[in-house]
Formats: sequence, structure tokens, C-alpha cells
Amino acid sequence: MIRFAAQQDLNAVIDLWTRCFPGDEAFREWFFANIYRSDVTLVDEEDGVLCAMVQMLPYQLRDSRGVRPVTYIYGACTAPEYRRQHRMDRLLQASFELDVKQGRAASILIPQEEWLYGFYEQFGYRTAFYVSDRIVTCAETQNTAGTLRRITGADIPALNRLYMQAQDMRLLRSQSDWEQQIALFDALGAGVYGLEQDGTLTAYAFVWNDGADKLWAQEICGVQQDELAQAILHQLHCRTLRLTGAGAKKKLGCIRYHDDTPVQNGYFNLLLN
Repeated sequence: MIRFAAQQDLNAVIDLWTRCFPGDEAFREWFFANIYRSDVTLVDEEDGVLCAMVQMLPYQLRDSRGVRPVTYIYGACTAPEYRRQHRMDRLLQASFELDVKQGRAASILIPQEEWLYGFYEQFGYRTAFYVSDRIVTCAETQNTAGTLRRITGADIPALNRLYMQAQDMRLLRSQSDWEQQIALFDALGAGVYGLEQDGTLTAYAFVWNDGADKLWAQEICGVQQDELAQAILHQLHCRTLRLTGAGAKKKLGCIRYHDDTPVQNGYFNLLLN
């Protein structure tokens, strides 16, 4: 039976999540304490057992037809003993029907492995979201242009201004979305940093620890990205920093429209990915 989770399903949901996504206990605890909602968790149950589930997280997407609600499919998983029974197929189809009933324009997701792009194509998903990705190393001398500082909730209007400057298709972020991401990177990552010049925020980066002497700016945005990257490397005494931002070279995610909207290339990120 496919249904939305109830409060009493929480332990079973966490158990299924843990079995399908082992490791990273700190993130799992943070997710269930700060993000998880039973009313957007679609589950497949059989004989009292949760066999598979997806999170149907609500977002707003700006595309060629304006700003419309969409569903972000997250945490799609099936218990090992129930795989190859088309349970995820049925869950996704059920999510599409719910989207249409609720007036959502599309379903979006981020495949976790390369082969999954082909798997999701059979359900109508098409690759549409791309990023740029490069690695910089710490320079011997630091450009002093701008002041590096930690980002707080008070900076959210400035963050959103930088994020929304591009006119491509992209996912909108609410105040709550920004707050959650800042809290996540502050709690489990290396923090969120900004470069300020003459009282104006010119660039920001959400930074994650990416191994020994390596950092990853999972999203960097703004006009002074290289200056910000060097400032972070010097501040955190690290050798390399991977920079990911809006771009067109590396695919990141897919979209399935529920109508005849043409697929165009766009950008999203910071989706618990």
C-alpha cells in the first residue's frame, strides 16, 4: 500500500534510511531533527513493513513559464530484500499523480550515480541542471581585496540577491531554505563565508570538509569567487578548495514536467546533496 507516513512510522523510516544510506550518522541525525516531515514522506508498505520510500520536498521553480511549484524527490530508497519488485517505479508514478492533483508543474531529482540518469529517463526525467566544478590551490600571497567573514541569517537578502542575478532556470529559495542550509554547514561542514567590499557582499561560499587538507565550496556565487576562495584557504589553513557553482559543463540533476513545458538548462544546488 502506498501512503504518506504517519508519526508512528518514524522509527521504521529512520531504520529504512539507515539501511539504505549507511554511514554519516551526524547528517542523518541532523536531517531527522531539522528537515524530516512525515506528511511529505511517501512510503510503500506491505504487511506492516516499510519497503520503500521517497521524500516529496516542496519547492518553487523559475522557468520559461514563470514561477511554479515543483517536487524535489529526495532520499529515494528500497529495502534490499524488496528490490527488483518495481516498488520505486510505483512510488514515483504515485508521486507524479499527487503532483498533478496538487498543481505542481514538475518533479526534480539528483541521481546519486551516473547509471541512474538512464534509469530515471524511463519515467520521463531529462537532464536539465548543470554546474561548474574546478579546484583551486592556496596561493603564497593573498589578495587583500574585500573582507572575509562568516555568513549569518542577517545576510540572507544579500545571498538571495547574488543567487538570483542570473536569468536561467533555477530553484527559488525561501528564507527557511537559506536558514536551514546555513545551519547545516555551520553544524556539520566548515561554515558559510562571504567576501564583503565597501559594505556590500560580493560573493559567498557554503564550505564542506572534503578530506584531509581539502575543502569543498559546494556552492560559490558572486563576482569575486577567486578572491573569496583564496581568503577561505588562508583563513582555514588548507591547501585545496573545490569550487562548485552555476555552469553548463557538469550535469547534476533532472526534471520531469507534468505538462508540455520544454526542457531548458538551469541550475540548482544545496539540496541536501
